[in-house]
Amino acid sequence: MERYKDTSLGSEERAEALLGLMTLEEKIAQLQCVMAIGDPVKTAEQFPHGIGEIVAFPMAQDPFGIAQGNLALVEAFSKNRLGIPPILHIEALSGAMTTGGTIFPVPMGLGATFNPDTICEMAGTIREQMLSTGYRQALSPVLDIARDPRWGRIGETYGEDPALCAAIGAAYVKGLQGENLTDGAIATAKHFLGYGVSDGGLNMATNPITERDLRENYAKPFQAAITESGMQGIMNSYGTIDGEMIIGSQKILTGLLRDEMKFEGIVVSDYTSLDRLVNYRLSENIASAGISALEAGLDVECPLPRGYGESLAKAVKDGILDEKFIDRSAKRVLESKFKLGLFDDPNPRLADLASAYGDPKHQARSLKAARESIVLLKNENVLPFSKDVKKIAVIGPHGDSIRLLFGGYTVPAGIEMQMSASMASDMAGLDGLDSMLPPPGEQETYPGSGVLKEKPEVTALLNMAFGPFVPTILKAIKEKAPNAEVVYTKGADIAGNDKSGFAEAVEAAKNADSVILAIGGKHGWGANCTIGEGLDSDSIGLTGVQEELAKAVIEANSNTAVLHMDARPLSSVYLKENCKAILECWFPGGTGGASIADVLFGDYNPAGRLPATVARNAGQIPVYSGQKTGNSYYSDTVAGALSKYVDSDKKPLFFFGEGLSYTTFEYKYLFVTPQTPADGTVEISFTISNTGAVEGEETAQVYIIDELASVLRPAKELAGWARVPVKPGESANVSLVLRADQFAFLDHEMNWLVEKGTMKVLVGSSSEDIRLEGSFEITDTRIIDGAKRGFYAKQIAKRGS
Repeated sequence: MERYKDTSLGSEERAEALLGLMTLEEKIAQLQCVMAIGDPVKTAEQFPHGIGEIVAFPMAQDPFGIAQGNLALVEAFSKNRLGIPPILHIEALSGAMTTGGTIFPVPMGLGATFNPDTICEMAGTIREQMLSTGYRQALSPVLDIARDPRWGRIGETYGEDPALCAAIGAAYVKGLQGENLTDGAIATAKHFLGYGVSDGGLNMATNPITERDLRENYAKPFQAAITESGMQGIMNSYGTIDGEMIIGSQKILTGLLRDEMKFEGIVVSDYTSLDRLVNYRLSENIASAGISALEAGLDVECPLPRGYGESLAKAVKDGILDEKFIDRSAKRVLESKFKLGLFDDPNPRLADLASAYGDPKHQARSLKAARESIVLLKNENVLPFSKDVKKIAVIGPHGDSIRLLFGGYTVPAGIEMQMSASMASDMAGLDGLDSMLPPPGEQETYPGSGVLKEKPEVTALLNMAFGPFVPTILKAIKEKAPNAEVVYTKGADIAGNDKSGFAEAVEAAKNADSVILAIGGKHGWGANCTIGEGLDSDSIGLTGVQEELAKAVIEANSNTAVLHMDARPLSSVYLKENCKAILECWFPGGTGGASIADVLFGDYNPAGRLPATVARNAGQIPVYSGQKTGNSYYSDTVAGALSKYVDSDKKPLFFFGEGLSYTTFEYKYLFVTPQTPADGTVEISFTISNTGAVEGEETAQVYIIDELASVLRPAKELAGWARVPVKPGESANVSLVLRADQFAFLDHEMNWLVEKGTMKVLVGSSSEDIRLEGSFEITDTRIIDGAKRGFYAKQIAKRGS
């Protein structure tokens, strides 16, 4: 028996043994990816040496059909000389993108939960659904730190804060990969690195980030997922840092990622990344781009072998490329396949299909995540509505839409993309991608806008496919208040300048006891959407004439609650000042209508918190909680600071961590461990009392200020948090433990340093609403291994009293 078939050996040994049996062409095949379109056998015949990964689009109408299709792919592509199976990958930001898959909130909404346990459960659902249909790698999660709301991909992230993103990301990876990767799927974090901060807020632009900031902040979520959850996959960003495109940077993909951060998995390219090296005049042609990327540390080229094709073999034979680089990446891919157990059983787990897609726990998890993601931003005795209300007016484009419950990277968004003439035009010329789409054609835009209208065929298909089990907001409200008269009018579109629906909306508002105004954007791909990949904006307010609609409706009836649904948080000075109730709902997913109705009528008390600071306007950008001392609105705390906006306030519209409840909470009895060595821990405990009339959860937050440091530090840094359920009249004790090395930073020689000194402790309901203060001392200074440091405080106790 060949050694690579010996299951008593470890993954690395088996990979090493198999590598020794492979030809150059077979090794290169493991660095390749193919898009599986059409007959699996015919496609596999084009890759006789096998394949590393497959983009297997789930085109079947049910999970069983998807699993059968993927089984055929695995069987066809495993018929190579050495029987090496492929890895099938899929997107899974808000759930596995398969027909019938459970759909969760957009990631920004997941960040708003402040609940890693919820995200770990969600990832467990994704894992079950992926394995049963044959997918063993998710191109998720997105661990970018997003601090610019102009960027169209902000909604794919968990927010602006490194500690929050680290906790949520590590939980996602843990849930997806499982206790043992043989029963899990590879989590592939993206976009490494610094992708969320770009010149002009534009996608794929240069990322102006210092080496210190890159490591301390932007790499932190990736490091946490590697260190705490053993993450096995990384995808590069399209970006450029300090003149080097990430895809071709040995300094980033090997020096930082592997040498400093101790990553041991595989690095796959974001789609068509190698072409950018050529397009940006960094490589002469795609062949040289392939060599640059391989030497830099890219293991697999996706979605098609352009730079990682025959040109790599030629480069080796011509003495241009050392074969050791091919061996290095091929071994990593093979080792991943052994870790997944693919050589022993590469097939979909058909016996698990029924439970993976039919167990009620998955919908329950979706509902839990959707409820927890909702943020109550303002409430002047409007919410919750009474179920005995006589007449309700539901107004706005999101009020009765299936599509607008879902964010990008979901099946509904994918259906629209595939039926969109705009995407066919945008993707023309990208080999393999354009073949998925219909030919370019005419599609009507919203008047006065470049945004395309939703095609009637898309609306009809989504209503047919999802309508029976995904209630719109309107339908959910009717079910929640069955005795009320509920009327609906759209009022305005998501884009354009058409105000012809205003009069009907105003009349409906005037005649109603309560008004629910559902407004926002549309998240996805192509010109049908207002936000998404390649859909950046120089304005961060409501799109189209929706703010004007809101003014008209609120003037007609002040008993109005605004539901804001978008991938970026609501930026409207008018609504904050004039609307009595605002709920930030994001794109909540398949249970979104039900979760929103639960909150509106008091069956669920919201406790979500903003995972991003909300700028008043684009001129305030960047504005975020963790800014350095003296920057932005924190400059007001520095003596002698001469900085102000002549025509605006420096303070943001809403602060990071902000969110209200239908009850009230009191904080008291703060205890902080007074001293700790640099390798020690600190316990922070306090009591939260529910001083209101209804049960609720308080999302308590802990912030740290380094009182004196040798390098400029954040004015205030999120250290930890806890969602704490408390019944009215009762109290709960909360204890968090944090490591002193959580506050390590890079010194002047770029060593990770824990520095002695006083750390101020702030405890409160948001980054601005601080209720308790204390401090502790770090008693000594020492250099540490940054890959092994702490990342966020852990909750260690929670009990009622």
